[in-house]
Amino acid sequence: MSKAYVPGDDADAIIARQVAKGNFPSADAVVRAGVRMIEEYEADLVRLRAKIDAADAAYQRGKYRKSSEPEAMKADIASRGEERSRRMT
Repeated sequence: MSKAYVPGDDADAIIARQVAKGNFPSADAVVRAGVRMIEEYEADLVRLRAKIDAADAAYQRGKYRKSSEPEAMKADIASRGEERSRRMT
């Protein structure tokens, strides 16, 4: 299926630059990569919104950590982030 789109001068320049640098074999490949990136971005937003909703719900249920000291809170967040990173590897 063939389609024709007019991306505009700025987009044309970006596409041409990507092809000229050898990052993509053709303008079509640049556009396809851009479309894939949009799909990935939207999927990331859906996941992020779900996490925010879950965190909001947990907060409403009283499930959150209290900290009166900013440095203690910062250390707790860093520690949990490091632990989560170790579990992911």
